[in-house]
Amino acid sequence: MIRPILACINPYQTAKRLENAGWTIDFSQPPESGDPLVGISLCDNSLLLGITEGYLSDQELPYIGCGVELYLTVPEQQLQQIYENHTCLNPTALSVWPWGDTAFKVSVDGFKMMIAGSAGKTSNASDGLPQG
Repeated sequence: MIRPILACINPYQTAKRLENAGWTIDFSQPPESGDPLVGISLCDNSLLLGITEGYLSDQELPYIGCGVELYLTVPEQQLQQIYENHTCLNPTALSVWPWGDTAFKVSVDGFKMMIAGSAGKTSNASDGLPQG
């Protein structure tokens, strides 16, 4: 399992924006802990939100998330509700993509995500991508 750490300008505000879209805040370390970190999840997907300080220079901040799109799968029967929950983040239309997945895209504080329905799959074994 991959659990990315996204370097955020303010991980607590980013977590709150995602919580407003239906994500769960699994844990939140206080800023004064020396390791400000927030764990969030949506269905079986989890991310860590950390800080940019010490990881990105001020000149790099405009490029947060550049070139990366997180692909998240959620139960197909929940996709419509999850999409509706994300309207506060201005998602793209929920649509069928050329490879057959029904999904939408959303950007949160510079991080791009594609959230797709998965018909009971818990892995990417049949997501149409090369295996191996």
